[in-house]
Amino acid sequence: MSTWEESATGTRYVLAPFWGPKHSQFQFPITNTPATHDGGVAAFKVSDATGTLTLDPAWVSRDMRRGEPVIVANGMVFGYGSGEETRQGWPDLGLQFNSLVRATKSTHATIYVLDATTGAELWSSGDTITSFNHFSGITVANGRVYLGTYDGTLWCFGL
Repeated sequence: MSTWEESATGTRYVLAPFWGPKHSQFQFPITNTPATHDGGVAAFKVSDATGTLTLDPAWVSRDMRRGEPVIVANGMVFGYGSGEETRQGWPDLGLQFNSLVRATKSTHATIYVLDATTGAELWSSGDTITSFNHFSGITVANGRVYLGTYDGTLWCFGL
């Protein structure tokens, strides 16, 4: 999970990545689209209205195909969808813990830059990245965003 404070209002946000669909009864004031239920990032505002801290839903991102932990910099959320196939069982193959099967069924990672207060997409790498990401993270440094992929490639984009 990640957190940041909006300087203009002092509002503290907590951002949580997730895989799969959000629960149908869990409502956000802002829901970004397209939504195909493959995971993303959920943002919550920290509130203290009654002397007890609560996390109030703020926004949910567009689908990211397995949302992963984000970095917040300059009012922007830098996140990515790993593109990794995380299921370990299929109707035609049964239980399958073989990493080669999962790698074959995976797609590509996509980096997203979102507005930190609304979750609106500001930029994405689209189909540029050609492999998926497996348990590494995104890095933002010196005006660039970096992500390594399963095939051993280090991707770098200027901000």
